[in-house]
Amino acid sequence: MKQLFGAMVAVLFRYRRFWLELKAGAWPEGLDVQRAYAVPVIAMVQLLKFPLIGVPRPAMFFAIASFIIDVAAFYVLSGATSRILFQEKAGEMEGGVVTVLSYAMTPVWLFELFYFTGSWSWIFALLALGHMLLISSSGFSSLFSLSGRSMKTAALFAGVLQASVFVLYMSLVRLFNF
Repeated sequence: MKQLFGAMVAVLFRYRRFWLELKAGAWPEGLDVQRAYAVPVIAMVQLLKFPLIGVPRPAMFFAIASFIIDVAAFYVLSGATSRILFQEKAGEMEGGVVTVLSYAMTPVWLFELFYFTGSWSWIFALLALGHMLLISSSGFSSLFSLSGRSMKTAALFAGVLQASVFVLYMSLVRLFNF
């Protein structure tokens, strides 16, 4: 648990140093980072939504639907990003892409807690997306020395996907009358 929160703080506030430490082997990486970091962060955020919603049964259904949306979006984003950035060797680089995206998606997952703020929710979504793009571009440039057009295309895809996820969340909020 301490390592999970330490990684969250490092990714959010000291991401350049975090990527250098990851390269040196200080943090989990590869496909295991999904199980060790991404899924616990997503689950923690879903559990934190319960007190914000206040009604147990709708909160449970909303959390389950949110978890499924987050995991599905993560898989789509990691597959598309590996295909966009590494066309020929997308399968070989999948572990590295999953590592970068698992850590870079932290602000998006944490800012879901602020999607209940009514008309301010889209501002929080934009802030989370911007921070995620900043962290992921730093990670891809540190670990893979990537830059240029393919990075811009991957960022555009991430933006469109996260906008779709935000619309899905807002429709769930309306569906459950929060």
